[in-house]
Amino acid sequence: MNPERDPRPKRSRDRITKELFRLLDHYPFSAITVKMLTEGAAVNRSTFYAHFTDKYDLMDKIVDDHMEKLTEAIRIQGMVSPDYPSVEKVSRYFERLFVHIEQNEHFYRTMFLQGPIKTFISRFLDTLKENYQRVFEAQPANEARVVDQDLLLNYVIGGQLGLLISWLRNNRPYSAAYMGDQLSRMIVFGTVESIGFPNRPQDFG
Repeated sequence: MNPERDPRPKRSRDRITKELFRLLDHYPFSAITVKMLTEGAAVNRSTFYAHFTDKYDLMDKIVDDHMEKLTEAIRIQGMVSPDYPSVEKVSRYFERLFVHIEQNEHFYRTMFLQGPIKTFISRFLDTLKENYQRVFEAQPANEARVVDQDLLLNYVIGGQLGLLISWLRNNRPYSAAYMGDQLSRMIVFGTVESIGFPNRPQDFG
């Protein structure tokens, strides 16, 4: 059999990955051993070590795979328009984010709510941030930008993370489309207008 077409290695990796997340429903990551993984996945230790150095390498590869999928799901396509973004356009973007989380719910629920590795949230935020940089790069630096770009990015993606975690923790009470629409309104209208304060002249003094 052609090694490149042999499905067995992928099946073994998939079983080990599935077993890891099954175990994470019952044990902290620190308590899980390679022996537990191989016995639960019905593979031998040599098969495990043919794919992974240790359980940390296994988790790193799983995270890498999901961050690639996240990047693909939320990638901003084509040239970014310098025009003021509409709620509808921004909503379509955020709906893709929530659909991706929904389709990979077990992974994100485990990582966000149980946190088997401390670096995951940083990786997730960095993936979002790298994508949003394209929006800023399309906008020429001018006096209209009233806050520090890096701080603004951290504020925006931090808020999205909090919203995603709350959505998962409460068992997704709203659809991905609704979440995308609501988040887009928060982004486009801003915090103060979203709260419902009446319009007033801007004062940046």
